[in-house]
Amino acid sequence: MNKKHAAYFGIVLAITLLAFSLDIWSSNTPFEMVTKTISRSDGSTESFQEISYPWSLQIINLAKNFLYGLAAAIFVTVFIVNKLELAQRTEKEAELNKLNDAININVFDSLFKTIIPEEIFKVIRQDIIENKVIRKEAKWVYNFEKCDEGIRCTHTVRYELHNLSQAVVSDPVRLDLDPLGGNPYNILLAECTSTDGNHLVHYDKSKSIKKNISIVNDGRKTSVEYTITIPPGSFVEYKTVYQQVYKGDITDYQGTKLPLIGLDIIATYPEGFEFDLAPVMSSPSKLTIDSATQKIYRVDGGILPQQGVVFFLKKKDIEPEQKLLI
Repeated sequence: MNKKHAAYFGIVLAITLLAFSLDIWSSNTPFEMVTKTISRSDGSTESFQEISYPWSLQIINLAKNFLYGLAAAIFVTVFIVNKLELAQRTEKEAELNKLNDAININVFDSLFKTIIPEEIFKVIRQDIIENKVIRKEAKWVYNFEKCDEGIRCTHTVRYELHNLSQAVVSDPVRLDLDPLGGNPYNILLAECTSTDGNHLVHYDKSKSIKKNISIVNDGRKTSVEYTITIPPGSFVEYKTVYQQVYKGDITDYQGTKLPLIGLDIIATYPEGFEFDLAPVMSSPSKLTIDSATQKIYRVDGGILPQQGVVFFLKKKDIEPEQKLLI
């Protein structure tokens, strides 16, 4: 409430108190019972009594009714004016924000078109500038284990999906897992949780749980589909776990469809194997842990859409034993 509206509210309160005081005063004012006689045409008379108020009380009643009406009129008028001003201000702010956004976009477009080719700028604007969501703090986990068919890898993908806009965003998620001639993928777990821990999407193969998700396998490719609504300025957490069996040396690729900030790559593998990766991304990766059965990489910068890593797993080369010649 601003000072202007506070002043009007004070005036309304003062007028109401004054009218209420006059009301109390008038209710305590004494009155007289006056006897009046009426003569009829037949010569008879009829007497009756009526209440007689002093003329001052009638003036007070008129004054208090006027003050009550005045207070109500001022209050309603100020309330309506306040609503109209607020609606007009909101509308003007929205128009100004829309105009500023349009000006900023035009200036931004004009500036960058003079620096980089228009074809490249169209891709940047579509995939980055106009993107309303971004992934943060992703984890790509590869757990390689020996099995009868070869090497089984359990992939775990986790990340936060943040809504950067001021409006609700509906994010249709589609994950297409194509083995490209290898063994088909096996989806074990897929879930999406809100900030309060509520499962918006939940699939758990081991527990036969399936909520708000579609999983289709056409005999070759496995497709996972679901849609999530994210409030403005909020985020949801994604987690997907799936398996694939590889034969022989492994060469595979994993990337991101959306801009990503912050990535951990964790690979665990049996002894006698070596793991390596070839980053295909703008930001450098740093090897933080390097042991005989595990490697962990960290990427602190940004990763653009369609960027990722090519990872390799193969048996270590066994060096032939050298014999000492005498």
